[in-house]
Amino acid sequence: MITYDNAVKNKDFLASESIYSYFAEYNVLSPDDLQSLKQKFIKQEKGYMTLNNNNKTSYMAYYPLKINDWIMCYNIDTDVAQESYTFIIYAEYLLFALFVFALVILLFTIYKVNNKHQKRLLEFARIDALTGIKNKETLQNEISTYLKNDSSQQLGALFMIDVDNFKTVNDLNGHVIGDEVLKNFGSILKESFTVEDIVGRAGGDEFIVFVKDIQEHGNAINRAQEICQKIRNIEIDNFKGTISCSIGIAFYPEHGTTFKGLYNLADQALYQTKNQGRNGYTCYTK
Repeated sequence: MITYDNAVKNKDFLASESIYSYFAEYNVLSPDDLQSLKQKFIKQEKGYMTLNNNNKTSYMAYYPLKINDWIMCYNIDTDVAQESYTFIIYAEYLLFALFVFALVILLFTIYKVNNKHQKRLLEFARIDALTGIKNKETLQNEISTYLKNDSSQQLGALFMIDVDNFKTVNDLNGHVIGDEVLKNFGSILKESFTVEDIVGRAGGDEFIVFVKDIQEHGNAINRAQEICQKIRNIEIDNFKGTISCSIGIAFYPEHGTTFKGLYNLADQALYQTKNQGRNGYTCYTK
């Protein structure tokens, strides 16, 4: 033995004629393993073996020095060697945990982005692309759902609003300016009603608004007058002619309790407004 390190706890070393004698005397290696070790030493091979002594296991690494056939052997207890190995295992566990954590964060981020994207797609599907307010299908579904589930029976109002002479508007100004008129209609209606109200474009130059709680008939009339005034005040560069609207109003539950019923009656009121010269409103009366 040349030296030992601080890991050696038992300093009582046993002496023998040779390492082979020591291994044989204390049954550190079986006869076959001992013979194999001798052959490897003779052949100047490098490697390691597991040793057992007094129920204590250790590893012996051996390496030829290429000097006088010398071979250096290094012996280390398995529990000491295991400490480094355990550290490696802990490091692997830590790396695995970090990988799993990063993967979870990645999947969560993908989920959030995908969920946000889906919500945007659903929102786009519900919105009229030109005006930015609800489209016809969304209008009908939301109003029908409200009427079906409402138990308060509080006074509501369905407004049908048309652009007066919209065909003439397009013929005089072109469809680009016609689209600007519709966009202005959408903005005015969105600003004139609350987020609780259902505002949308039914198609072409036809718009629908359902006010869930109008409180009294006079409020609907005031709202119609306000909308007509705002529509008349629309300013568009190079616009030829005038801009106005016609409105028909039906009340819930007084005139009906379904979307179809209220729509038909508001439509009748709308055409009465048109027959009276447009640029105004009419409340349906039985």
